[in-house]
Amino acid sequence: MRNFDQNRRRRQGMLFAAAAIGIGMLIVAFASAGGTARAETSVPPGAATQDDAAALAAASAYLAALENMQGDFLQLGPDGSVSEGKFYLRRPGRLRFEYQPPDNLLVVADGTWVAVKDSASPAQRYPIASTPLSLFLAADVDLANSARVLKVESQPGALLITLADRAGEAPGQITLIFDQPNMQLRQWVVTDAQGLQTTVALRNVQSGIRADNALFTLRDEQRPAVGGKR
Repeated sequence: MRNFDQNRRRRQGMLFAAAAIGIGMLIVAFASAGGTARAETSVPPGAATQDDAAALAAASAYLAALENMQGDFLQLGPDGSVSEGKFYLRRPGRLRFEYQPPDNLLVVADGTWVAVKDSASPAQRYPIASTPLSLFLAADVDLANSARVLKVESQPGALLITLADRAGEAPGQITLIFDQPNMQLRQWVVTDAQGLQTTVALRNVQSGIRADNALFTLRDEQRPAVGGKR
């Protein structure tokens, strides 16, 4: 049972790493998401409206302009489980997510690798360049050309952009939810290959605070924070 719980938390951690900061997308497919990807219909290039193209450009510009950001997150898993923690972003290349107990997970990108660490277990590492996290952590962000755009939808006060891996190697999709008219990322929903959804909401977001370099280094002997203390 302990191994099952650890594997479940590790998958949750990788799924969050996938969605992290709103465009991490589907790293879980490179690690533990088995099954066959569901067929998705992308928006044909000629079918995209001018409004869609403008929305994608605005979202890309917003994400590319982010340099330093931190705050809290609330994650709702497909089984109804709720996880909380803190996140730190320093573009390009660096991010960190600290889960509060009882999850005790760390997800850290150091500019080259994405590491997922569960309790005292060795960290699992994945090259950023081989995961869709590179779409967001790269110096240049271009959603229209770097991802497969499935849907662009405007709702009162919100813009929803649904994306998938352009190469088709990573099953599933992510929907980024931005506030409008002020373009700010507030929430995202990751749907895996089995159709299960994980929702992440950002709270108490602060921009312009440069996080310490040490936050983006994860050693195998390093343990997740307990009660928010490192």
